[in-house]
Amino acid sequence: MRSLPRTLGVALDWIPQHCVIPDGFRRGAPFVPYDWQTLYLGSFYLVRPDAVWMPDAPLLGPAFVYRRGLKVGPQKVGKDPLDAAHICLEGTGPCLFAGWAEGGEVYACSEHGCRCGWTYIYDPGEPMAMTWPSALVQITAVSEEATQNTYDALRPMIELGPLADLMPRTGEEFIRLPNGGRIDTVTASANSRLGQRVTFVTQGEVGLWDKTNGMAKVADTQYRGLAGMGGRASLSTNAWDPAQQSVGQIQFESAAQDIYRQFIKGPVTLSIRNKEERRKLLRFVYPRDSLREHGGHVDLDAIEAEAADLAARDPAQAGRFFGNQLLTGAGKAFDVDVWADLGTGEKPKKGALIVGGFDGSDVDDQTALILCDVATGFIWAAGIWNPAEHGGKVPRDQVNAAIDDAATDYKLLRLNADPPYWRDEIADWRGRYGEEVIKEWPTYRNRVMGFAVRDFATAVSTGALTHDGDAVFAKHIANAHRKELNERDDKGVRLWTLQKERAGGPDKIDAAVAAVLAWEARLEAIAEGALNRKPLFRAFVA
Repeated sequence: MRSLPRTLGVALDWIPQHCVIPDGFRRGAPFVPYDWQTLYLGSFYLVRPDAVWMPDAPLLGPAFVYRRGLKVGPQKVGKDPLDAAHICLEGTGPCLFAGWAEGGEVYACSEHGCRCGWTYIYDPGEPMAMTWPSALVQITAVSEEATQNTYDALRPMIELGPLADLMPRTGEEFIRLPNGGRIDTVTASANSRLGQRVTFVTQGEVGLWDKTNGMAKVADTQYRGLAGMGGRASLSTNAWDPAQQSVGQIQFESAAQDIYRQFIKGPVTLSIRNKEERRKLLRFVYPRDSLREHGGHVDLDAIEAEAADLAARDPAQAGRFFGNQLLTGAGKAFDVDVWADLGTGEKPKKGALIVGGFDGSDVDDQTALILCDVATGFIWAAGIWNPAEHGGKVPRDQVNAAIDDAATDYKLLRLNADPPYWRDEIADWRGRYGEEVIKEWPTYRNRVMGFAVRDFATAVSTGALTHDGDAVFAKHIANAHRKELNERDDKGVRLWTLQKERAGGPDKIDAAVAAVLAWEARLEAIAEGALNRKPLFRAFVA
């Protein structure tokens, strides 16, 4: 990158000399960044023209034009290998400003514990570089599975190349760096690692980070830790859902001038569902030198097949995932016309085997109790309570009465209840009807909730359930939008859960959430043999 005279060219040249391709047929060959990757790194290491070198008090992060970088790219474009190489550089390589060269100065690996023999000779006026005395790096993502994507690229990149001398032990949970440094993985649940001193962090799939999954707080905590150490962050993601107000979106739209943003937006005028337009879209967003036909690793035919498959089921996600498109207003969870067509069922007779789902609030959102006939899959709202219609608070006595009616009029086999705000009542219900019937079912468990939402969505799309056409219930179903998760199913398809159109929006979705819990309760009851039970006599009484 000598063409950018103020960037750390030594840092960029260091990467292919020390990092190797982690997988595939070229596994173990030098990792030579693509043009788009080189542009990102060259911009990330662009030094301020007024940076002054002080050996006793180096500028560290503030020596650079950007305190963090954000790269937005489609699936399989090479974000994880780039992050892995970036981590190697920040962990053991020349990544800090060390003054301006007069010309002829040398960076020699032998002076930094590396036996590869590589040297770099500086041009006059070029910024020189040094290593961190003790680097502290964190790989951060929504889930452990997501951090593993980067970690799986990082370990062989180290083990198969010269860096094995500097990092001889690449463990399952962390990697030791020279002079007491280390590389850790971090998620929202890793509270013990948050707030630690850090010199560099990668934040993966920040288009999925928000307040509800706790990752917005993780990001802020890491930024504070980096500021205290003079460190910096590198963010990456697919295109985000504009309704979600994710960390990726906030960083991209921020007025801050010291955030480097690299994002080739897919034109929304090209449809991911149209074969001809899809091909144009993919060629637009996937860099030319990354394509297999030009010596890269991306097989565009394979990418197009995956994009077409996903577009048939979820065009909005396919557009973001493969087309790098920001699709405003996309992401409805359910087809409202299909839901309306399912409003043909009837409530079961008293004494029938039923299950239920409960999503409770107190003063802001609404509270819903949804019941489901185990035998037929008929689902209905036993109660949807709007605090605004009851003096500003949910009438808990009415909710308790509705639970009692469900257990009295029918054989209640299972009630999945989301516990926040209603723990005391749920404990009382469990005391009355048994712990085997009343189950706490926290909806914040992303992976579990993702599978439950998928089961309910499948039941809607296939007509496996029916309902009575309740207008309020239908409104909640219509209000529900998709919230993409980083978790995937066994086939690699991304899971999703439910959210409002925008954070804090007025359109309620509580009955939709409760319906998901009720349907999941039905599947659980069937799996436990509910349909094999002999019917009770009172089930035949009108």
